[in-house]
Amino acid sequence: MAKPQAKSRLALPFFLNLFFTVFEILGGFYTGSVAILADAVHDLGDSIAIGLAWVLDLKARQKPDAAYTYGYGRYALLGGMIASLILVAGAAGVIAEALPRLLDPTPVDATGMIVFAVFGVIVNGAAALNASKGSSLNEKAVGLHLFEDVFGWIAVLLGAIAMRLWDIPVLDALLSLLFTVYILFHVFKNLRELLAVFLERSPRGFDPATVASAAVDGVDVLSVHHVHLWTVDGTNPLLTLHAVIRADATAAEIEAIRSLLHERLEAAGIRHATVELESGPNLCEVPECAPDLPDADHHHHQH
Repeated sequence: MAKPQAKSRLALPFFLNLFFTVFEILGGFYTGSVAILADAVHDLGDSIAIGLAWVLDLKARQKPDAAYTYGYGRYALLGGMIASLILVAGAAGVIAEALPRLLDPTPVDATGMIVFAVFGVIVNGAAALNASKGSSLNEKAVGLHLFEDVFGWIAVLLGAIAMRLWDIPVLDALLSLLFTVYILFHVFKNLRELLAVFLERSPRGFDPATVASAAVDGVDVLSVHHVHLWTVDGTNPLLTLHAVIRADATAAEIEAIRSLLHERLEAAGIRHATVELESGPNLCEVPECAPDLPDADHHHHQH
């Protein structure tokens, strides 16, 4: 989870981004440039994403309660989903505007574009340098993102200079399509990761079979079944498993096995594990147990 100070840090980028988006939309219409409009869509997506992150981040910080026993971590992901879908809609609008212009280019105000682009490079450049000085992962991510914006503006600037020097208005539509493809590529990558969390996929870097077998390796456990691994917020993995132990294990041995399993799982990066110990070899004769056995053989069949 982000540290509480991240709350106020999201406010400034939000208002800056929003101001800049409005400025860009006006600039796009003023100069007749779809490339600037495409970048405006990108920035609008950023503004919405930051605004939602800001609001939902506050929500996501709430402690677990009777209604949301796992806490509110998924609210932050919901913000990402909404922002991504808005970006897809915006990108579709830009493509609809740019495609006819590829076939029949309309002249743009290249001089106006140069002025806007210089301003864009300066404003975003200053913001990017400022954010990249941050130490948290969150700030570094925002910094990287702002540097991408700077490159976008440099592309607009170069395109505008080229259109000013030579009469190639088609360049504007080409630039806008490039931006849009870039935006969509990132959006879909993002959506894939968000959907994986919503669909309860095992978190990246954690294989249930590997985690379970590493946990019981050398421990007095006969077999493991019902291994489930998922994440609520995309960062903290949760795990449940049933371990079968000897029927004649003493209370002290059972306790030792339980705490050793928890220690191992904690060491493997599982913050929250629920371990169910069952004794006796014949407990797992019900057919439901079989699919959950984390054996390598099974694992290969699933892929």
